Amino acid sequence: MSRLVPLNYDKVIKALTKLGYIAIHQKGSHIVMQLADKRKYTSIFGERNPESMIVVPAHMPIGKGMVRTIMREADLSMYEFNSLVN
Repeated sequence: MSRLVPLNYDKVIKALTKLGYIAIHQKGSHIVMQLADKRKYTSIFGERNPESMIVVPAHMPIGKGMVRTIMREADLSMYEFNSLVN
């Protein structure tokens, strides 16, 4: 999967969970995830500067633009994100 496609929110949450993000709360249809252990993220990708909190809309599906924003906030390339989703 080399292109960016709309994804269901559960796949995005699973991908972020693999990086060390945890869901801290949900208000309405938005799930707030926080980077729990920066050492885990650093061990996977080295010294990067990801956002400590990411808001994931609980939509089926999340549009390509929002998926791109989430990737940018987590400081991931399309290849890295796609490998986490699959």
